[in-house]
Amino acid sequence: MLNMKGLTVFDFDHTIIQENSDTAVADLIKGGIPSHVKKLHKKDGWTAFMQGVFDILHHNEVNKNDISDVITKLKPVEGMTNLINDISTHFNYDVIIISDSNMYFINIWLENNGLKEYVLKVFSNPAVFSDGALKIQMYHIQDYCDFSTKNLCKGQILTDFLEMQKTNNIVYDKVMYIGDGSNDFCPILKLTDCDYAFVRHGYKCIDLVNKAKKGEIHDRFGISQSVKANVFVWKTGYDILKYMHQIENQQSQ
Repeated sequence: MLNMKGLTVFDFDHTIIQENSDTAVADLIKGGIPSHVKKLHKKDGWTAFMQGVFDILHHNEVNKNDISDVITKLKPVEGMTNLINDISTHFNYDVIIISDSNMYFINIWLENNGLKEYVLKVFSNPAVFSDGALKIQMYHIQDYCDFSTKNLCKGQILTDFLEMQKTNNIVYDKVMYIGDGSNDFCPILKLTDCDYAFVRHGYKCIDLVNKAKKGEIHDRFGISQSVKANVFVWKTGYDILKYMHQIENQQSQ
């Protein structure tokens, strides 16, 4: 027998937390990031760039505690901790996070803010400390999605997760995706008209969604990309919680 419930998917940087966790840690480099490390971003992508940052921090004797202290002090977006708590305790939803940050940052932040127990799964770039240095790896390597970075396609991760859950007899009757950036556009394209996309006001994702609605977004084959999901714009977690109550009330009538 299938277990029907909802799924809420969160981005992390600028969605759950107000800042970008990577750049917050990069700011620990005194005097700024050297040019040879900056070039890694353009040449090999963000993950390679962040490894360069972590290597410099290790060389400068910035230790695990220093880095962890920066991450755990990052402030959540207003209302987000309440939202995650309420989704897990008062709604019949699973919660997952898909982020281009890294596993270490996300997990210690969730633990420090008392939210780890409410999150079913985190999908992000693997990262662990080894001999005092933080080592990060790409989540995967992809060349099939024009709307994602080469190290992490959120749309593919979401699709794979939904298929995996089906094998466990869990089918989600609706998916709610909450994000802000350009790499949140791909998973939103995967949503159906039964699903909901919550895009943050003033950030890149809403611009892409609006362009898609006008037929201005195409893939490498020239095929127009359309957004089928119901779209809501948010500024705080309380906005999303209000929308969710409205959605649940409408569907219960």
